[in-house]
Amino acid sequence: MFVLCLIAFLSNAHAQPLPDGPGKDALANVCTQCHGLDVITPLKRTAAAWKQTVDQMRDMGASATDQEFSAIVNYLARNFAPQEGATKPNGETAATPVMPDGPGKQFILMQCTACHQPDHFTKYHHTAEEWQVIIARMGTRVPGATKPDLDAVLKYFVTNYPKAEAPEDVNKINMNKATAQDIAARLDLTAAEAEAIVRYRETHGDYKEWRDMLIIYGVDGKKIQARQERMAF
Repeated sequence: MFVLCLIAFLSNAHAQPLPDGPGKDALANVCTQCHGLDVITPLKRTAAAWKQTVDQMRDMGASATDQEFSAIVNYLARNFAPQEGATKPNGETAATPVMPDGPGKQFILMQCTACHQPDHFTKYHHTAEEWQVIIARMGTRVPGATKPDLDAVLKYFVTNYPKAEAPEDVNKINMNKATAQDIAARLDLTAAEAEAIVRYRETHGDYKEWRDMLIIYGVDGKKIQARQERMAF
């Protein structure tokens, strides 16, 4: 583990060297126990915001003396401060993409930014199920996180960063929405085959791909395979 952390530190330090000064060694030794320096160097925060971040990392298990933590905060505030007049309430620079207001946002800014930049969240869009898995995993790393906290965060992400559905190809038929009549007509299937496809869908849930239909009794699998490019899901 130490070797991996050391490699991560050296590679990041090479990419963007840390400025010299008191606190540099403490930062390199303590903060790279959990992440690379590339998480830190792009950030620009006020002294108060850096102290909050360091306190959060301390609560999450970062190991150092009080003197080292103080030196880290002072070093970050001195070398990674925002330009004057460019800060937002959470201590980030004005260039940081704005996260929409809503329940859950404050928890994210208070807790999640200990390891992630705020704009990290604005870059990703997931389904509700995918967000749930991500938040359940990350929630175990946040000391004191309650179920209401995580539920609010989940709702925030699902509401503001949903996974955009790909536009439907007008030349394809959506196998999870089409009627049996449409399926039969557009895929050249018999009425019985189309009805079996719809009946199976209603019983077992939406199809993920054309192969899901190969096990349906009464449906010719060769036809399904031959027409796969005309299907959407």
